Amino acid sequence: MQNWIPEAVLAVLTSLPFRIAFLVVLAVIIRAIIVRAVTTAFRRAADARPRFPSAMSDERREQRMRALGSMMRSIISAVIFVILAAMILAELGFNITGLLTGTTIVAATIAFGMQNVIKDIVAGITILVEDQLGVGDYVDLEEASGTVVQVGLRNTTLRDDNGNLWYVRNGEVSRVGNFSQGGTGRPVVEPQPVQRVRLLDEPDPRD
Repeated sequence: MQNWIPEAVLAVLTSLPFRIAFLVVLAVIIRAIIVRAVTTAFRRAADARPRFPSAMSDERREQRMRALGSMMRSIISAVIFVILAAMILAELGFNITGLLTGTTIVAATIAFGMQNVIKDIVAGITILVEDQLGVGDYVDLEEASGTVVQVGLRNTTLRDDNGNLWYVRNGEVSRVGNFSQGGTGRPVVEPQPVQRVRLLDEPDPRD
């Protein structure tokens, strides 16, 4: 069989730099396609009307879908990056099996040392999925109370009535009191009766 591809072109196509560049471009294209599909799916889910009546407002549902979509895009990017790194190392001649064994041991060690971080991330995902709170809600997280400014995977940011910002780790939240879900929006503080006090040195005007 005659080789119809010129030797110079074939040499370029089979060279190591070209193969690595091809893997990178392919990974970028695959990521773009998947991320676009995920973004479209979550956007449609946010715009769709619920089948059954719900107390969740359209704005709140949109915020929740946006947060979940961002989380999914981050996970997809991380997975594609790991696969791409493994394929590039294989092209460079590294023993992937040995690397995976060593990586597993290192990952287990890192995971053991980062238990609190993993706990915070898992709790943050749970908060987002279960819609325990959202931006703009007035909540009591036991550690602090106030209006939710941001809900992250590791921390939830609150602004109290004095304007102070509180950063509460999601893994430390044992209970959530949400006053905006079917409530009054924030707890009502009953005013205390004020008593009139007369200074001892001040003469009584009634005398």
